[in-house]
Amino acid sequence: MKPLTISKGTSVYLGRPAKPMPYETSAAIAEMVQGIPAIREAYLPQCYVKAVVEPPAQILVLVLDDPADQKTLDAVGQGLEDILPPGMHLDVWPLDLGHDLLPTIRQTRMEPGGAAAPVANKKPWWKIFG
Repeated sequence: MKPLTISKGTSVYLGRPAKPMPYETSAAIAEMVQGIPAIREAYLPQCYVKAVVEPPAQILVLVLDDPADQKTLDAVGQGLEDILPPGMHLDVWPLDLGHDLLPTIRQTRMEPGGAAAPVANKKPWWKIFG
């Protein structure tokens, strides 16, 4: 993974994606990151940074004790290769617990696997009483 540098003072926009990745992919990412002890938290927010993340895209934010822990980042990279369909790319942002963006990222409530799973056999609203 090649690290990107975002200059201090650059506007970073984070939020909930209008079209999140499929639940199955998010759930597989959740399972993968839960299996890596060095990862304290993980999120999949939508991100936009002019000239860096264009067009806006979902990213994987990892909260680590040591964001430069290459062993952990390599494990995540390998895990994503196994999970993501061909042609799909996911930027990974490793952050420490004291990073300024972390409160905003947490407010997105976009934990991997956190989106509601598809409900099987759900009745249409007009058949609730039937």
